[in-house]
Amino acid sequence: MTADRLLAARLRGAPALVRRAAAQPLPAVPFLPRAARAVLVTGVGSSAAHARLLAHLLAEVAGLPARAVPAGAFLAGRADRRDALVVFSQGLSPNARLALHDVAGWLGVVLVTAVTGRRGSAAARATLARARTAGARVVALPGGIESGRLLRLAGPLAGYATAHRLAAAIAAAAGVEQPALRLAPTRIAAAMRRAAAAVARLPADLFDADVSAFLASGGYGALAGNLALTVGEGLLAPPPPVWDLLDFAHGPFQALFARRATVLALTRRDAAGEPELLRRAARMLDRRRHRLVALPATLPGTQALFEHQMLVDALVLRAIAARGIDQARWPGHGRDGPLYRVARPAGAAAVVADPPPPALAELAWPELRAALRAGRTTAVVPLGATEQHGPHLPFATDTWIADALAERFCARVPEAVRLPALPFGCSAEHAGFPGTVTLRWRTLRALLADVLASLAGGGFRHLVVFSAHGGNDALLREERAAWQAAARPARITVVHGLPRLARRWAQASARFGIAPAASGQHAGELETSILLGLRAAAVRVGAGRARPAAPGADAHALFYPDLRATAPDGVVGDPRPAAAARAAAYLDAWCDLLVADYRRAKNRHTTKGIQKA
Repeated sequence: MTADRLLAARLRGAPALVRRAAAQPLPAVPFLPRAARAVLVTGVGSSAAHARLLAHLLAEVAGLPARAVPAGAFLAGRADRRDALVVFSQGLSPNARLALHDVAGWLGVVLVTAVTGRRGSAAARATLARARTAGARVVALPGGIESGRLLRLAGPLAGYATAHRLAAAIAAAAGVEQPALRLAPTRIAAAMRRAAAAVARLPADLFDADVSAFLASGGYGALAGNLALTVGEGLLAPPPPVWDLLDFAHGPFQALFARRATVLALTRRDAAGEPELLRRAARMLDRRRHRLVALPATLPGTQALFEHQMLVDALVLRAIAARGIDQARWPGHGRDGPLYRVARPAGAAAVVADPPPPALAELAWPELRAALRAGRTTAVVPLGATEQHGPHLPFATDTWIADALAERFCARVPEAVRLPALPFGCSAEHAGFPGTVTLRWRTLRALLADVLASLAGGGFRHLVVFSAHGGNDALLREERAAWQAAARPARITVVHGLPRLARRWAQASARFGIAPAASGQHAGELETSILLGLRAAAVRVGAGRARPAAPGADAHALFYPDLRATAPDGVVGDPRPAAAARAAAYLDAWCDLLVADYRRAKNRHTTKGIQKA
């Protein structure tokens, strides 16, 4: 059982992060709450829980007109001078920006985010700057922007504390003093640590039943939606429902009665009538199929969310480790764009979308300076080659693939700028074929050292190097330290490892029924399919012949010292079943590895910064 170290580190740091969020000063509220017809609060994903919490605290505790509004309500470009707006969004995702299209159109706007003038995507930073210029007050969400994992742990907990603090500030501006809004950060942090430790006393299979569900009383369940989202995103499964205890007697109970079910009761020490309701619920269950497990909280009122969130986070991390779930490469990664980046309909106010991935070769220097200032401080250096690719593919195959991968990478990593792919590499194994151009190891090592040093000197802070030509892999593996020294103070991520890339290729081609021997290691089905998708006119259809490698064949022995000796036509694989329709899937699988390595390196750096703070 292997734990996700990054998620575990974020959870360990959560109590201290909540203390920071609870103690940080807040800007003056940019509106008089009593003058507002209503305070509208919105957020997307885990931030929606903060919106619901703040609206509840303002309306139910402070007695002010407030309600939570989904982000989709802002698609029509609505802004009203009679209302105030509060927006929660850790990273200012595209859909969260929908509410900020017309900041000046509201009575006042408060934006709660981890985006800063130096942190976040270029579009997020631009949105932040426009919101500030238009008069929005910005509340910093401590802990930075969590990336690299589908599941977020630090932000939701820091957001609960910020929602409480903001509720107290808005209530005070309205002349309402409400002790229930005050936080005791030290007490909360201690309760959170006790909640995480309590996991060891709970069954290990809480989420293994046919049905898992949460039960809550007194309207508390309406605030606990992020607990279900945590289970869903952490375990890559449908989120469990959150049922009110009284409503449980109706449809929910009937739906689970004939199935194996675990019902997790979100108990609270000060919840009126809750113990008796739970005893009644327990009498309804059939012990042969059903379990009722209490998840207790000791903090008063809505502050119980800190304990319940911490407890559920710890339970989910335990289940992630037990199931071997890879939170860095979740299913559907990168496929959420159609709904994650919703554009405003025609006729409504325009939304500034993330700009297309910029290419350094196409920019003028003032444009690059502006991009650097806007946060595009990662440079992507793709390596290609000029070498034979059999009788059917051109010499530029690796270079064109490297360019396509760099473009895909920058589409997923908004802070990145791509360089032109280097068209020459270490290709000595192909030198037996006329036209192949090869560099000596020391030549390519020195060339890249100069390129990386130039980029670092020009203002880039993170440099990513990868190769679409396998002959460069050993160089990438051996020379990273030398390049890092040349490029200081920039950080370098060098993506290498032919065996793991070969496994990715095999998995991707297997989904289409293509055997690894046909998919090939050079100019086979995989590379031919990619070229058909990128530049079909450059593929000599029908010219390639099958040269499948023997099962278990040693790749080094096949290629070195001279590929022509083992593959006279230069092909290792079978290009005949190639199809352009597979190109996107192959490039996406390859790009997944590049992005995962980059985010892993970036998160290591970010986590160190959080721990120091």
